[in-house]
Amino acid sequence: MDINYKPGESRSLISLSFMLYDTANNHIFKHHPEIKYISAPLEQDHAKVIWVRDNTDSRSYYDMTFKGDSLDILNKYGPIHFRAPKISLNQLVGNQKFNFPTHWEIGETIYKDSIVYSLRYSTSVQTEIAANGMAARLHGRYEDLAKQISDELHKKNISNLPDSIIVLQGVIERGNDKSIEELKLIVGKQSIFSDTALQVIGNDKNKWHAATYFSGVTGASIIKFYIELQADGTVTILPSKYMDAKNL
Repeated sequence: MDINYKPGESRSLISLSFMLYDTANNHIFKHHPEIKYISAPLEQDHAKVIWVRDNTDSRSYYDMTFKGDSLDILNKYGPIHFRAPKISLNQLVGNQKFNFPTHWEIGETIYKDSIVYSLRYSTSVQTEIAANGMAARLHGRYEDLAKQISDELHKKNISNLPDSIIVLQGVIERGNDKSIEELKLIVGKQSIFSDTALQVIGNDKNKWHAATYFSGVTGASIIKFYIELQADGTVTILPSKYMDAKNL
């Protein structure tokens, strides 16, 4: 096979898809009939990224390497069962050797009673993680917001909190110097801890630069915050790393 390879260019060498009957995730669709499908690129039986498409044709993005997303999707739907297809990728390629980088991409799309696998063997180096772009950026330091939360909790002398880990979610519209909107608690029980975190992060003095597609264009997006209260009273804030485009 003669291929004119250009560095950085991704070209499909092999592409195929097939469907299997499967009801391992039927419980999710039973309790959430609004979901059309759940899809993910696979690494063995694991998904680093998950997309959930609902009947309003909006698609939610979950970065499973981010604690906020992994807790959020588990809280919403429970465990999602992925499994790699039982197929020998080496046999599909055969003895063909290439003098440029190649990689396999395996995608799994879960429906109510079936799984569709898509396999693609391509040129170029595989990207680290599938995403549309980078999340909104705070004009400032999250360490300072975490200290504000910690100081406020210390003043209130709290104890016996229902949760020491919470996840907040908000929206940053397109543009620069934007305040966060629609900020709410999505994981954890309402408490002085969650109320204080909402107050501090939702302060209009905090400004963000909108999420940016890899093309360089900014866009409205959802941003989440994993917030943990340590035993010594200190607070850690981890924000979304990748873009979850609003109304994608």
